[in-house]
Amino acid sequence: MKATKKQHEWAKFLMFFSEQNSGRPTRLGLLGRSGDVVNDCWIENGRSLVGIDIDTKKELPSIQITVGDLTHEVNDTVKLQFHFSLAGDEDGIDISCANGETTILRFENKAKDQ
Repeated sequence: MKATKKQHEWAKFLMFFSEQNSGRPTRLGLLGRSGDVVNDCWIENGRSLVGIDIDTKKELPSIQITVGDLTHEVNDTVKLQFHFSLAGDEDGIDISCANGETTILRFENKAKDQ
């Protein structure tokens, strides 16, 4: 029951987060651990956020991040961590899954002269 309530809260916040940040250019990456080494892999850079959805049909939810024409899915989500900054240059979300990987979504700054 507690997990279901948390997932429902995640769904509401992810919908709000998507609406507020739709169209912002992004960076999307993965962090994973192999023994004592942390590996990072950046999947994309500069595509606009279309939205973030959550599927709560399983015990651990799946989250889909769509940027441009790319959709990245995070299965077995166990933790969400949102990042906000006054200037907006560190805004984003970290999504951790049961296998220890973390998907990182950050927003790119628009050029100041635009």
